[in-house]
Amino acid sequence: MESNALWLIPLILLPGVGLLVMSTSSRCAQVQAESAGIARDPAGSRIESELLRRRSGLCRDILISLYVGVGLLACAVLVGGLASQWLQPYAWLAVVLTGAAVASLVYAVFLLIRESLLAMDLVEERHRRPEASGPESGEP
Repeated sequence: MESNALWLIPLILLPGVGLLVMSTSSRCAQVQAESAGIARDPAGSRIESELLRRRSGLCRDILISLYVGVGLLACAVLVGGLASQWLQPYAWLAVVLTGAAVASLVYAVFLLIRESLLAMDLVEERHRRPEASGPESGEP
């Protein structure tokens, strides 16, 4: 592998990961706001509350995975830069760090897909609730 690629490849990936972190943080803030609203609303269903709790846990896991990916990419840039100039025998470490970062990001993407599916389940539950009857919907 060319010595400049050791630090350029992880550096090129960082802005995209930053966008994922920002958009995921926004989604997590929305989940927290919805959770607070459900907690204050006695008519909110237990199903909605459970879906929001699960989404909140996924948001936490997604952000942790994304932060790990950012940290690994930053380390790969540092190690790759040093290896390209002075520590050529350690060039393999930059490749390993970049691979680990990509694995962490792929995991975060799978979690984002799961969170999106839960968000859709929540929307469907909210559309069902006004039509439902019984104690869950607040009707006798």
